[in-house]
Amino acid sequence: MFGKIAGFELRYQLKSPVFWVVAVVFFLLTFGAATIDQISIGGGGSIHRNAPFAIAQTHLILSIFYMFVTTAFVANVVVRDDETGFGPILRSTRIRKFDYLYGRFVGAFLAASISFLVVPLAIFIGSYMPWLDPERLGPNILQAYLFSYFALALPAIFLTSAIFFALATVTRSMMWTYVGVIAFLVIWIISRIALDRPEFATATALWDPLGQSAYRLITKYWTASERNALTPPLAGVLLFNRIFCLALAALFLAAAYWLFERQSAELAGNKKAKALKGSAAESDPPPVLTGPLPVPRYDGQAAWAQLVARTRLDMGQVFKSPAYFVLLALGLFNAGGALWFATEAGGYGGVIYPVTRVLLMPLMGSFGLIPMIIAIYYSGELV
Repeated sequence: MFGKIAGFELRYQLKSPVFWVVAVVFFLLTFGAATIDQISIGGGGSIHRNAPFAIAQTHLILSIFYMFVTTAFVANVVVRDDETGFGPILRSTRIRKFDYLYGRFVGAFLAASISFLVVPLAIFIGSYMPWLDPERLGPNILQAYLFSYFALALPAIFLTSAIFFALATVTRSMMWTYVGVIAFLVIWIISRIALDRPEFATATALWDPLGQSAYRLITKYWTASERNALTPPLAGVLLFNRIFCLALAALFLAAAYWLFERQSAELAGNKKAKALKGSAAESDPPPVLTGPLPVPRYDGQAAWAQLVARTRLDMGQVFKSPAYFVLLALGLFNAGGALWFATEAGGYGGVIYPVTRVLLMPLMGSFGLIPMIIAIYYSGELV
């Protein structure tokens, strides 16, 4: 049954428009970075566009942005059945919770992994484009592609999938799951800024769940020729970091198994209470309306009243939403962290004055993304 559920979920995700839209977007983004000078993700300078270092950097950076994609895949498998009302029917069958929960997760995770394959594919295809300067290219090394995908990107995708799968199991809400994605990203960025010091380099490399610090520590003193030709061995700090990443993902998956049963029981109790309350309310006789019905108006005054009422309703749905204040709090938290470390000169103990030109750019970079996220999310909810 586990294999059938996983296979069904994989086929469902592969037929979803989200899968193909994400694949096209990430392919074009990676292809542009590999073939256009104005777009840069990994490498740069005297590093070849298809160098092992550039391939690894591209996989590490895009796996961070891919958190929003993995959430769309893995969180949807929990929320979908409850939103359609099919969840209680499935839970009343003889399907085991292990098969149902982890079968759905495995199918969604495989779909996300397959979709991310467009990243190495775009780099490989882009390296053969005729308009590229041959001096900016090196040989395509298969080991570099395999290492970047399986050792760097795939564990990070697996970890973020497990985290937000567990969060969706608790909240049963896509909105709160995406808020969790933003919170995770903000905390990760602030921790990297706070720990960006020489004395914390090894500790950060060991415990950074996304693996960027470990790879940066290993390749920190590599020359351009080494970055163009070498792939670091999966040993030492990097091996420990990848094992820690997988162990952390397993912990979140185990938590999702326990939280799923508890949350399902709470949802069943809440629905039962609402049903009893509704039946009690239906027993009361409805009020009897007397008098003539109001005559509808279609003039400008009525249109203005409708506009005001509709605007007040939609503004209330935004400003009374807990997610709105959570996003603002995350933005303020992120901005506070950026401003706190803005006066440090390179992280080596130097301090500069907090003048406007020093504080303006960190403030714009840390808080400027939050209003865009709010606008994009709530405009989509409105439509």
